[in-house]
Amino acid sequence: MKKLIQQYPVVAMLTLLSFAAALLLAASHNSLFPFSIWNGHRAPRESIHLTAIPLGNINKPVQIIRTGSVEHATSTPIIADFSGLLNELYVAKGQVVKAGQPLLKIEASTASVVEQTTEGPSEQTQNNYDNALKEFNRLQKLFELGAIPRRQLDTAAARLQEAKESLSGTQNTTHSSSSIVNGSATINAPIDGIVTGLSSSSGKAVQAGQQLLSLGSGQEVEVVIPLNQNDLYLVHLGTPAAIEISGQKVGGQVSRIYPRIEAEEVSAYLAHMKLAANPNGLLTFGMSVTIHIDTGKTVSVPAVPKASIFQDDQGRNLIYLAVNEKALLQEISIGETIGDYTEITSDLPQQSIIITSNINDVKNGDPITVVPE
Repeated sequence: MKKLIQQYPVVAMLTLLSFAAALLLAASHNSLFPFSIWNGHRAPRESIHLTAIPLGNINKPVQIIRTGSVEHATSTPIIADFSGLLNELYVAKGQVVKAGQPLLKIEASTASVVEQTTEGPSEQTQNNYDNALKEFNRLQKLFELGAIPRRQLDTAAARLQEAKESLSGTQNTTHSSSSIVNGSATINAPIDGIVTGLSSSSGKAVQAGQQLLSLGSGQEVEVVIPLNQNDLYLVHLGTPAAIEISGQKVGGQVSRIYPRIEAEEVSAYLAHMKLAANPNGLLTFGMSVTIHIDTGKTVSVPAVPKASIFQDDQGRNLIYLAVNEKALLQEISIGETIGDYTEITSDLPQQSIIITSNINDVKNGDPITVVPE
């Protein structure tokens, strides 16, 4: 080497100078670009200009979703307690009535002589009394629990008294006697319901024990779902509902609400749904269905623009948050989409700033500059 330097001094000097210049250039490059490939780091990306907005809110409709069942529609018969003339009829077939509302008035047959040759009450009279007693006892328990108004219990008590008097009259066995019935009586609706089975009209004679009409949903089947105490603040008679079955939805509304009593306590409340229609007999007895009740109320929930949400390869819902001039990836859980906003069901700080543009260009941790929209 020494011999080469002596033989070619100029070449050696040029080589040394080139090497020194390369070292100086490398040092200079590292000082200017400390995060370059010279020290194994990626050069930082330029700040990305994008738009962002604070976490928002939407008013979400409050729905009660329950699993219910399709049941035979129940009805309450309205029966004449004595013979006479139906001189006032206050309702029509298909009419919706409230408990305590007058239905009809019967004028008793005057100076009617009835030969009594029986030795005991008729089967119909006994059944009327038994049913009236059973209904009164049921309503009395409900009244004690605060589940029904006083007038509904009073109506049942009046019907029980009438049935009792009718029963007592037939128990006074004679082989030949007569009784004279005078006056009139107005029959009121014992429950909320729809008038069906109207079998008489004004001016027609009626007989004791004759069924004059029925109160119920007016349909062969109805849907019944359980409610809890808090639901009663949101669900009332006439509240609309949608019954979901086999991918279809059938409209309906709440027609009756009854407490369910177990061990002399209210264990739940049962809402009976009147159907707007039953296309092709879709709903049949015994079916299990899902019911969506629209309460008419709304609640404010956190939400983000639906355009700011995207999914990764695993199907997770993600958004970017703007934090300290950086884009940070955030996984979220979502609920309903209403208009241009989607409900956020996972915890997210109220002061969060949501990135709404250039989502496909941003990476986690990238520097960002938020600009006005």
